[in-house]
Amino acid sequence: MPRHAVDSEAPASRQLPRQAVRLVRDAVFRATVRTAGLTARDLLAVAVSGGPDSIVLLDALLAARERGGPALHVLHFDHAWHDSSAAVASDVQTACRARGVAVTSERAARPTPHRGESREMAARRLRHDFLRRAGAQLGVARVAMGHQADDQVETILMNLARGGGPSALQGMRLDDGWILRPLLTVWRSQIEAYACHRHLPVHRDPANDLSDFRRNRVRHELIPLLDNIYPGTRKALLRAGALATPAAEPMVSSAQGVRMPLAPDRRAVPAGTLRQVMNAALRADGRSTRQLGESHWRALERALADNTAGRWIQLPGGRWAYVRDRAIALYGDRVADPQWPAPVELLVPADVDFAVGRLKLGYSTLTSEACDSAAFESLAVPPSGARLAVRTPRPGDRIRSPVDGRRHNLLRLLRRRRVPAALRGGTPVVTLNDQPVCVPGVVVDADHRPPPDVGTILAVSVAWAPLPRANSPGGFVTESPVCVRTLDSQERRGSGAREPLI
Repeated sequence: MPRHAVDSEAPASRQLPRQAVRLVRDAVFRATVRTAGLTARDLLAVAVSGGPDSIVLLDALLAARERGGPALHVLHFDHAWHDSSAAVASDVQTACRARGVAVTSERAARPTPHRGESREMAARRLRHDFLRRAGAQLGVARVAMGHQADDQVETILMNLARGGGPSALQGMRLDDGWILRPLLTVWRSQIEAYACHRHLPVHRDPANDLSDFRRNRVRHELIPLLDNIYPGTRKALLRAGALATPAAEPMVSSAQGVRMPLAPDRRAVPAGTLRQVMNAALRADGRSTRQLGESHWRALERALADNTAGRWIQLPGGRWAYVRDRAIALYGDRVADPQWPAPVELLVPADVDFAVGRLKLGYSTLTSEACDSAAFESLAVPPSGARLAVRTPRPGDRIRSPVDGRRHNLLRLLRRRRVPAALRGGTPVVTLNDQPVCVPGVVVDADHRPPPDVGTILAVSVAWAPLPRANSPGGFVTESPVCVRTLDSQERRGSGAREPLI
């Protein structure tokens, strides 16, 4: 096979390819949304080399995004090791643009190892330096890498061979707060079956077959020998690594920027260790006199661990906890966001204050960095005479998915995108001539996405109404009501009559 040849005939595993696709996608969704706690408001960088692991990871993350996962930005680092590496970089950029994902790439000079550093270590150092710089510049929540279960087994063996202590068994961490490895429980054979079934064009790096690198010898010589002597060695080592990893203490995330059901008495539980912050919040509530029992703690811990999209948990003393995206808010009763079916006309530029938050619209310049930003949605500039408005969903609303190109029932689509029942009815929907075109932070109609070569776009963003803290003196305090109204920027400046939208 020629160097870096495109391989669309990857060997299939003994597992059925469709089962492999479902298994890989579920593993990536759990690691990204459940374990790392990333949601649609987060931006995740994906390190894509063009090999099977990273290409399958990108495809599975795109599927996770359709289930409410994070926005994506691809990072590609060209080591310049081979004459065809520039062609690989070009193929990665082309594939990303075809999927609507922004990409940043960098080509390095041939790595010059430091003293005592191998060529492989030098390349790794340069690659990680690029990922840190690019990730910090983009403001990403994590950088996802394609390490998988076979890589984890190799790492554990190499750590033990170096004389590592008990921590050597832990290998690579699935999520260390910066690097996320969603495929760490998926075997290479399952990844190959996924790529084959999805007909993904992948590039094979011939360096992976060279015996010059120690990891390659562990992969091709040591592990097959151990598997021959002790069948099941790989699974046993992976299980030992999972058992050696200490369980994380349940933590509550900040509710800042998290949409919670609207209620006059809602209060946010501050971020921190679950039992500490919940006990402090309940002590501050003068009407809550009973302590939480173990059944309450278990329910809260499960909701945090699952990173639930929205779950009500009844507490003693007539209180309710709403857990969403690892944040917790306290309520006096179960509630749901209010609807306002009557459209509110939009002018550009404009801010619209409504009960659950503030909607912003404005013209912007489309750049490769901004086209997949989690901070706002990009819409094509509406034609002259079109009417823009915002309202809540209505029965029969439909919107065209940018993934499959089909028109879907909007309320069902919101459920699939992790918008819970308590929020679904009051979700703001931007309409064009009374047809839904955008749900900020959730979906943009495929017919109204800006083309890649356009210069100006209509940027739409939403900021949810902030929650008062739950540990303020006196406990629950009534929030002042927020009325639905249009706040055009010209009106706020006290200028004359407002201009029409288009």
